[in-house]
Amino acid sequence: MARILPSDLSTEKIVLGLAINDDKMANIILANLNIDDFANENMQNRIIFEAIKRIKDRHMPIDFTTVSTELNVMKQYENVGGYNYLFELSEGALATTNVDFYINNLRDFTLLRKFITTVENIKKEYDEKDIVDINEFITKSSEAINDVAKNRRIRGFKKTEELATEIANEIIKRVGGDSSTLPGISTGFSCLDNITGGFKRGELIYLAARPSVGKTTFALNLCYNVAKNSGRPVIVFELEMGADELIKKLLASQAMVDYGNINRGYVSEKDKLKIKSTAEDMAKIPLYINDSTVTSIDTVLAASRKIKDELGDLALIMIDYIGILADPINKNKNSSRENDISSYSRKLKELALELKCPILCLSQLARRVESRDDRRPELSDLRESGSLEQDCDKAILMYRPAYYENQGISIKGGKYGSKFKDKKDNNLSINEQRAVTTTEGGGDIVELNLAKNRNGQTGTTTVLFLKNYGRFVVPSSKTQESLEKFAKD
Repeated sequence: MARILPSDLSTEKIVLGLAINDDKMANIILANLNIDDFANENMQNRIIFEAIKRIKDRHMPIDFTTVSTELNVMKQYENVGGYNYLFELSEGALATTNVDFYINNLRDFTLLRKFITTVENIKKEYDEKDIVDINEFITKSSEAINDVAKNRRIRGFKKTEELATEIANEIIKRVGGDSSTLPGISTGFSCLDNITGGFKRGELIYLAARPSVGKTTFALNLCYNVAKNSGRPVIVFELEMGADELIKKLLASQAMVDYGNINRGYVSEKDKLKIKSTAEDMAKIPLYINDSTVTSIDTVLAASRKIKDELGDLALIMIDYIGILADPINKNKNSSRENDISSYSRKLKELALELKCPILCLSQLARRVESRDDRRPELSDLRESGSLEQDCDKAILMYRPAYYENQGISIKGGKYGSKFKDKKDNNLSINEQRAVTTTEGGGDIVELNLAKNRNGQTGTTTVLFLKNYGRFVVPSSKTQESLEKFAKD
């Protein structure tokens, strides 16, 4: 015998009574409820609701008489209890002040019934089918449950009065008295923050460049900055290299020790002390690296939810990179690579909204960039899927002309300044100033083009890449002005 799903008969009766007694109230109820909000077990209430809806669909007023007449037309008048039951509904719902409470109560029970049904279906599938891929089964089950949980949020509306008060209080609480206050979390690069406003909760941000331009190193610098400055967890999904290699890069970057020397096994006593001190500082930073060889979108989604439950409010999630994710659900199917990437992108945007934190996802740029005279990327160059451009809230395109010049490639028919050599920049530390004057570790000029910003302005800024150390730095405003001339060439 099937178990009866939960419902609230008394609230169903009050809601129907309110609709019968007041035509305007009927409009509110019909705008917020549907027939599924009345339990199958309370069939007479479902029939009466359907009668009310049919009357309204014909733009007729709702009252005791029109509802009775419609039930007769439907040949359901006696089945619902006739005059006595309709009178009971009308008499039991004289007050109208708590209609929102009654509506929300019915929707909560609808959500509960759907949740129980979903769980029972999951159990039935487990009992009746062979579970070949456990991770896939868990992922699909979790998504089914999440779909139920999202319904209540999607269906709800708030009055502008409520929203205005809520958001005004947030602004007053957050925004300071100077122009440096950001609506989002700081990237640690002030020049980038000035045009992005920081990375905001629920945003999907794509950082894109051609291979070897430095996007992983830049993203790693950014993640370290966010974790250090916010004190909140930052999660890195590194799908191309191991966690040990990433930590070496971070140590070189933060300690200002030549990364090549570390790899060659040559580190001076002075550098060893710098590395030791930096490691002690890094141990205090809430940065978490996942370098699992299982590179599926399902793994990223499940691991992100799990670590959110364990660590609480996340500052940022970084994924390197979307192009090498492999979705087990799409294996052995005739699904194009473009469709796969589109699916991943939508899931990542949904995850950002669900976890209420920004997601920074790295992406390659299409090869057609190389066919342009200046090799400067454009938004349409996002590789493999137009949905990346559509789904993201922000898209940052990296451009490092020195990368091409180092290969002897002429840009715009001739070489022009791709490195910054002037050490007189107050924004740079002594070690950074020293680095930009050396031949091997010179400061490569890197253009960051915020090509899309859903909720703000777009624009371009520049940073310096001290590639020997894997470190990106922000030049002073004076230096920035001189570099802007380069960006406009």
